[in-house]
Amino acid sequence: MEKTVVILGGELAPEGRSLLEEAGASVIATPPYIDRQAVIEIMKTHRPDAVIVRLLTDRLGPDEMQAGGKLRHIAKHGVGTNDIDVKAAAALGIPVSMTTGSNGHSVAEHALALIMALVKDLPHQDALIRDGIWDKNQYKGRELRGQRLGLVGFGFIGQALAKMAGAIGMTVSAFDPHAPDSAFGDEVGRETDLDTLLANSDIVSLHCPLTPETQNLIDARGIGLMKQGAFLINTARGEVVDEKALIAALEEGRLAGAGLDSFAVEPPGIDNPLLQLSNTLVTPHVAGVTLDAKRTVSIMSAENVLTALDGGTLHPRFLAR
Repeated sequence: MEKTVVILGGELAPEGRSLLEEAGASVIATPPYIDRQAVIEIMKTHRPDAVIVRLLTDRLGPDEMQAGGKLRHIAKHGVGTNDIDVKAAAALGIPVSMTTGSNGHSVAEHALALIMALVKDLPHQDALIRDGIWDKNQYKGRELRGQRLGLVGFGFIGQALAKMAGAIGMTVSAFDPHAPDSAFGDEVGRETDLDTLLANSDIVSLHCPLTPETQNLIDARGIGLMKQGAFLINTARGEVVDEKALIAALEEGRLAGAGLDSFAVEPPGIDNPLLQLSNTLVTPHVAGVTLDAKRTVSIMSAENVLTALDGGTLHPRFLAR
């Protein structure tokens, strides 16, 4: 029986699409950032057996899930399922899969790149020299060796970044109430209190999922606890940070800078102050979509779909709850 798979919010890497087509699936891809009504119309038109969720403007909810009448599986192209109503899917008997571990190393590398660029003052120096200014007295770079890196979230990505930072000579601690003690080892200090981690870190890097508990986890009070001149890095989800509080801290110079790969609203408006400040370094939610990671994520999401539609069993670590 032919299967229909709709990719919501952008195309897969060719390797992932080929897997689906070679298995006899009819594959339809939509443009990125389509809204709820567009999703409903697509579901009614194509009546997919499975969807792969990439980039949407609205959370995929029960109305969209039921619009086609045939949906049996939802696959997230990545690991963050905050754009899918997982509870609604479960109530409808539709499993939701994710590509756990597929792009974590790329995200960790991206976080390190943001850290290095900001601490080494690279954006500022690049702008000066392009303006014809060759002035070493304006260089504000610092060494990473000996700096205290605080990680909020210590899953695969946090652990990968901790290894990279440790190799440079940074002192690393992490806050994650859900991580087992065995994840920390001897090189990473376990911090059981978020306030203490924020207060003691020179650089805070966020690697937690977006949940009701982590919405605005880094709020005005938390930012106020951070060291004068500290840096904040966010390669997690924009909603984890209170953006208004972050903007105020950056404008007032209480924080030295912020490296942001995600925003509360994506894409952010051109008038968002975070895009105007000279002490921010921003990227368009691409930490996990290097060419290598995109290929891996696409293959894994396609494999999850085929396994589910063929009646196979997915490992629990690939299933959202």
